[in-house]
Amino acid sequence: MNGLFGKAADLLEFGPGGGDAPMCVHHGPACEMGTVPLSELYRMVIEAKRQAGEQVPPLDEHLPMTVAERRQYRREFEAALADTKAAVAAEEAAIREGRA
Repeated sequence: MNGLFGKAADLLEFGPGGGDAPMCVHHGPACEMGTVPLSELYRMVIEAKRQAGEQVPPLDEHLPMTVAERRQYRREFEAALADTKAAVAAEEAAIREGRA
């Protein structure tokens, strides 16, 4: 896979960043601490949230996470990934049983 969908698939399969690579407080692994441009989709979502009155991260500011923030981010990521995998497994089971 290439492009945005490839990156998304990699994140889901392997998790965000690895080891000691710095992560951004505002964008997680999406910006690689300002070394890569944020995707157009990411920018569109942030702009839509801003227009809806939600508090959003700055798009042009990058701040490294502390060790504690990285641990919390990882815990939240792992929990969201587990929830998603469970939901997909339930949907697949329903399809196999002809309930969907």
